[in-house]
Amino acid sequence: MWIKMHPWVFPGIIGGIGVLYLVFNIAAVIESKKMQRKGSDHHVSGIPFLGGIHILIAGLISPCKWLALLCILDYTFWSFLYAIFFPFGDYATVFLAFLLHEGLDSEREDDSMKQALKRVVFATFYRQQ
Repeated sequence: MWIKMHPWVFPGIIGGIGVLYLVFNIAAVIESKKMQRKGSDHHVSGIPFLGGIHILIAGLISPCKWLALLCILDYTFWSFLYAIFFPFGDYATVFLAFLLHEGLDSEREDDSMKQALKRVVFATFYRQQ
């Protein structure tokens, strides 16, 4: 015989666990910063995406499905997007370098367009350092 529960009990439990993971991840970042300020090279690591995934699941099984959008409160989601799209600050140059990576190392060095793109890519990377 199944026990009938209120529709918010299970999503509330899973969402609460997700919020706890978010709080622990943020506390780990703050603790790492404190340790680095004191001169230690020790790093306290959290588990990325875990709080956001719990909140996403809780939102999807809750009566109000739009609550699943609260999963973007997880800072690791935004950190991941930032790391993917802005690794060196100029994502267009990085994307161009990624597309041309195979072409820049090919054996045909006489192609003037390839040489011009190579100069632009390397000048941009060296300028940022």
